[in-house]
Amino acid sequence: MSRRIAFALAGGAVLSAAIGTLRGPSNAAAHEPELSRYTYWEDIRPLMDVHCASCHAGGGPAPVNLMRYADAIPWANSIARQVLERRMPPWLPDDGVGSFALARTLDERETNMLVDWAIGLAPEGPVPDVLPEAAAADDALPAARLTLAELVEIPDDVSEAAVCAELVRGADLPEAAAGFALVSGGGGAGAIRRRAALFAGESCETGTPVFTWVVGQGPRLRPAGAYDWIPEGTGLFLRLEYRKGFDTEGYAFRDDVELAVFTANGGAPIETRALEPGSTEIGPASLLAVLPPLDSDAFGGRGGEVFTVDAVAVSGEVTELLRIRRFDRDWTERFAFAEPVRLPAGAALRVSHPGALVDLVRAPLETASAR
Repeated sequence: MSRRIAFALAGGAVLSAAIGTLRGPSNAAAHEPELSRYTYWEDIRPLMDVHCASCHAGGGPAPVNLMRYADAIPWANSIARQVLERRMPPWLPDDGVGSFALARTLDERETNMLVDWAIGLAPEGPVPDVLPEAAAADDALPAARLTLAELVEIPDDVSEAAVCAELVRGADLPEAAAGFALVSGGGGAGAIRRRAALFAGESCETGTPVFTWVVGQGPRLRPAGAYDWIPEGTGLFLRLEYRKGFDTEGYAFRDDVELAVFTANGGAPIETRALEPGSTEIGPASLLAVLPPLDSDAFGGRGGEVFTVDAVAVSGEVTELLRIRRFDRDWTERFAFAEPVRLPAGAALRVSHPGALVDLVRAPLETASAR
């Protein structure tokens, strides 16, 4: 059963029919549930460690803890619907268009496993003698850090907040950055932090976004041979967005988040360029990533919520690079291609909405694929 068919399914009866298709013919009476061959501890928990633990662990940003069977079982049917409708894990690009690095997606086998388990009475299976701990954050991060000039405070009576915080660069911060990682500090703000973006320039409003972060995202590194150039004296600001949930409403938080900065070892500087709707000649260049409009108003009144980026060859041949049919600002990030896309001389990029940014390098990268 293809994911495209599965995504259209919803509701208990329809989900049961979907599982019947996945598992093949059954002699059971109509609507009689069958026990899944997958169990929580042996099959589902390892899968959740990979795809869910960054958000759905105790104390994580998602209020639902999926790292223990007793906590996960009440949500079994919801899990099935969320993965079939492709709402979890959150990932905006359409299937089959473009190939992206670190895509938060379930493959067909993983989707079928989760749905089969959820609809098949969600068995726990043998409980391990030692319960596994949720996957820990990667501690192997560089010592070079950007720190907040002042701690961010979210009062107990504030449910949503957006803050532009000035950053202080440490003495060992490189000017050529190969990547960044958000590092949560104390104060518990990781439970309510929803988005972050690093801007280089005079402010969050006028600066160039260098790095974006969404819930559950780990370090983001540029391809080998490319780097973000942040010379000494550049103003650096971090826009932080917070939203409380039912389990955090009424509490005050303090945030002392940091940005770890990876050092680049040579290569070519990245050019971040804003594109207007229509075609813009770009080549020769290698396209590294696309950042859709951060302003949701950019999607209003332009024929729907479909955001597209295409490469247009000199011959007129069009190659789809990115398509987002269901825009969600909460999960808009810098979508990096699995391999840089080579745009020959005269090639253009065509975008559908204003406010889109593309990351380019003018020097050819060895891993770039011809387009």
